[in-house]
Amino acid sequence: MLTITLPDDLAEEFQLMAEATGKTLPECVIGTIRRYLEEREDRQDTEDARKALEDYRRDPGRAVTMDEVLKEYGLTREELQ
Repeated sequence: MLTITLPDDLAEEFQLMAEATGKTLPECVIGTIRRYLEEREDRQDTEDARKALEDYRRDPGRAVTMDEVLKEYGLTREELQ
């Protein structure tokens, strides 16, 4: 469990959010943190994809097929579904 003290301006914003949504103050804070972390992960995934595309464009010969990846890790396509 984590306990934090919010600055007054943030506490007021979350209180207004709670009143507007009918949620509790902790629900609003936790929901906001979760959304932030999910969006951060999405941004990282996007950046990783951009880097992979740049790497591929720089040297397409380094690309491997999905079948090669599956074989390397001992997986089948069915296991991915």
